Amino acid sequence: MNYATEYTDKVISGDIVAGKKIKQAARRYRRDLKASKRKKNPWPYYFDEDFANKAIEFIELMPARDGSPLKLELFQKWLISELFGWRDKETGNRRYDRAYISMARKNGKSFLMADLGALYLLRENKPAMNREIVYTANSNAQAHLAFDMLSSGLRQVWKVSTSVRERLKINRNEIIDLPSNSRAVPLASDLHSLDGYQSDLAIIDEFALARTDEILRTLKSGQINSDNSLLAVISTTGPDMNGPMYKEYKFVSKILTGREQADRYFIAIFEQDSKDEAFSPETWEKSNPLLANAERARTMRPSLQADVDLSAKQGTLRPILVKNFNMWQSARADSYISLDDWEKATIEPPDTKGKDVYIGLDLSKSSDLTSISWLVPEDGYLYADSHSFVGTKYGLEEKIKRDGFDYISGASRGECSITKLDSGMIDYDEVLRFILDIIERNHWSVRAICYDPWSFGYLLPEFEKRDLPMVEVRQGQRTLSIPTVRFRDDLFNGLLKHADNQLLAYAVNNAILKYDANNNPIIDKAHNATRIDPIAALMNAYTIAMDQNKESEVADNDFYSGDDFSF
Repeated sequence: MNYATEYTDKVISGDIVAGKKIKQAARRYRRDLKASKRKKNPWPYYFDEDFANKAIEFIELMPARDGSPLKLELFQKWLISELFGWRDKETGNRRYDRAYISMARKNGKSFLMADLGALYLLRENKPAMNREIVYTANSNAQAHLAFDMLSSGLRQVWKVSTSVRERLKINRNEIIDLPSNSRAVPLASDLHSLDGYQSDLAIIDEFALARTDEILRTLKSGQINSDNSLLAVISTTGPDMNGPMYKEYKFVSKILTGREQADRYFIAIFEQDSKDEAFSPETWEKSNPLLANAERARTMRPSLQADVDLSAKQGTLRPILVKNFNMWQSARADSYISLDDWEKATIEPPDTKGKDVYIGLDLSKSSDLTSISWLVPEDGYLYADSHSFVGTKYGLEEKIKRDGFDYISGASRGECSITKLDSGMIDYDEVLRFILDIIERNHWSVRAICYDPWSFGYLLPEFEKRDLPMVEVRQGQRTLSIPTVRFRDDLFNGLLKHADNQLLAYAVNNAILKYDANNNPIIDKAHNATRIDPIAALMNAYTIAMDQNKESEVADNDFYSGDDFSF
C-alpha cells in the first residue's frame, strides 16, 4: 500500500480538508513520482514503497504513550513515507536531507520527532556505526519532550523484548544502540555544546523562538561528512516574524510554488489559509491534522472552540491564530503594519533613473544604526527603498544577537553597510558619499532631503554646500501623526510600493503605534533591543512627499503652515 499516494490523492480530491500549502506539497509529490518514472531526462530519485511501509510498520510496533497498540494516522504515514521512501537512484541513500514540518500545537509534533529518532537509531544502516541523533530546542526541558517520548516508547518495548534489552541502554540523557554504538541525546540550543556533534539526524523543536539562524548553520555544518543525514525543523509558528523560522517559512513557501528549486528539501505546512477560518470549525483540520481522528476530535474540537470564543470576547485572537491555527501573526495588538500586509506591496524595483526623489534620513547614535530611505514618484504610486549603516562599537556578533537581525546577510544583499572604522562608529563621511553617489548614479532630481534635526549638525553644512534642498522634519505627534496614518492607508490602497528589502521589512515589523493624550499616533519601537530606523527615515521622506502632487490638499491643510512644522 502506498500511503503517500493515498494521502495526496485524498488531499487533491478534497476528501481530506487541507490548506493551500499541503495541497501544493501533495501536487509536488505527484509531480516527483511522475518524474521518477520517466525514461528521457531521468530524475535522480525514486520512491521505494516497500521501504516506506517497513518504516511505518516499525513505528507501529512501538506502543502508544498510554501503552495501547499504536495506529498512525494517514497524514503521519504520509510524512514518514515521504522522508524514508524517497531514495537516491545512485547511492540508495534517502533523498531528503532537510525538512520543514509545521503544524498547530497538540497535533503530535513530539510523537513525530520520537518516531524519526527511533528509525534513525534502530533501522538506518548508513552509516553502519556511530550514528548520532540530536534533539534540540531553546531550553533543555523542551529538547527533552521528544527525547523522553522516544525513551518511554523504547522502555515499554524493552520490558517485553529480550533482544531489545540486550541491544539498548536507556539513560536519563542518552539512549545507546550497543551493536552500532549509535546514540540519541537531548540538547538545549547552546552552540558550544552542539559544535562537537556530527549528527546524522538533528531535529529542532520550537524554532520559532530562535533569534538567529546560528543553530541551523551549526547543525548543518556538523553533518557535512554524512551523506545520509537529515536536519529537520518541526515546530509551530510564533509571533516573531523577524526571526529565522519565518524567513525559512518564506523560502520553503517559494519551493512549494516552484519559484525556488530544492529537490532535497521536504516541506509540510499545516496552516489555516485565512484568519477568518478560526470561526469556521469545518476548516480546522487544515492546521490541526489530528482532527482526522474522530476520538481525538471529540476532545480537541470543544477545547479549540472554547479558546476561540474566549479570545474573540477578550480581543486576544492573535495568540490563538499563532499556536492553535499555526498562522504567522504578530502577537502585538499595537503593531503598526502587519508583515503580511507589508509583503503584499513588494514589487520588482522599477527603473528610477532621471526621476524625482525624496530622501529621508534618520541618524541614530554613531555606534548604532543610521538609515537612508527614499521615495520615487511613479505612475500612480510612490516607490520606496532603503539602506542603512551599521555601527559595531560593542561587536558585530553581539549587535546581531541583540537586534535580532543578521546584518552580515543584509550587507551581502546590499541593504546595509557595516562600518570599517576600528572604533565601530558610523562613518558619516561614508553616509554622505553614499547619498551623493546614489543621486548621481540614478540622475535623480532631488526634491527634498528630509531630516530629523537631532544630531544632524555635522552633515547639514555638507549638504548645503552642494545646494541640495534640505527640509527639516521635526519629530513628534504634531508633525508626524497625519503622515503616520496616511502612510499606512496608502500602503493598503496600493499607492505605496517597495522593494524586497529585508532590513526595511524588519524595521516595519518592529514598529508599533504610540498615542498622545489626544489619541494622535506616531510610530515607536516595540522593544529597546529592536530597530525601526529604516522606517523612521522613510516616514521623514513621506511626510514631505505625500502631498507634493496633491496641490489642492496642500492648500487646505493648515497643519503644515503652523509654527511646529519647519521647512
